Amino acid sequence: MWLSLPDTRRRTMSISLHTGGRTATVSSSWTAWDAPFRLVVTDPWAMHHARHQVADVVGALVATVDRRLPAARRDAQLVQMLGGTRSTPLRPFPYGIAASPADGDVHRPAPTRWQQAFTAAGRARDGWSVTAGPAAPALIAQRCAELVAEAASCGVLVAFGDHVATSGLAPVGGWRVQMQDALVAIDGGAVSSTSCVQRGRADRLQPFAVAATGRTVVPAWRSVAVAAADAPAASAACNGALLRGACAPAWLAELGLPALLVDSHGVPHAVGRWPVPA
Repeated sequence: MWLSLPDTRRRTMSISLHTGGRTATVSSSWTAWDAPFRLVVTDPWAMHHARHQVADVVGALVATVDRRLPAARRDAQLVQMLGGTRSTPLRPFPYGIAASPADGDVHRPAPTRWQQAFTAAGRARDGWSVTAGPAAPALIAQRCAELVAEAASCGVLVAFGDHVATSGLAPVGGWRVQMQDALVAIDGGAVSSTSCVQRGRADRLQPFAVAATGRTVVPAWRSVAVAAADAPAASAACNGALLRGACAPAWLAELGLPALLVDSHGVPHAVGRWPVPA
């Protein structure tokens, strides 16, 4: 659900220093439009300016979009503003991906239970529609990561909701990204994920409407995570996997995109170079 965002420059944000591996990184976390937003940089001295730069980008979007619009129309307007309606072919994942130690520090922790419950409740209340293209938060995360990396000349990770974008050089050991069913390290690119579990019912999956047809279907997967060259591509591939159901693993493998799909029985299906769960 997209709501008004207070000026993040005046909000209290948590800042953490990470010293995993041999490279120190600094992270700042807050909430934007009821979704967790996280900024990580490899240059601690760049954080102050980076936070202001991200706040300016998100604040400009808030000022442009009509807050009275229904959530789905606001999302569509944001996607159009950010160029997400342009169809671009999905290309193979060009970066490294590996399993990350479970006891190591993470740059992007998995969503908390209340965050997952909030997302599931919003879908149940407002309806859940899946399109073939990228989600607006993925486009925002990618734009912010690229702007900060260019301005600060350092490595950047931006996580907005279920979408993680990176830009610039990764820290030693890669960007460690935790999801509901996986913990991986990537040295570039992006990861998008989605959970289809209903609120308070771990054994039930939330049906969604196919935006192109209006048909309501039950997901074939409990969760989907896809790695791609950038966040919009990862988001589009994640949505494409949901729309293709049982055919998703073969489709993702043909595209050369590492992915982890967990079926309704909790069985993980790793695709391509995605690390096989232990």
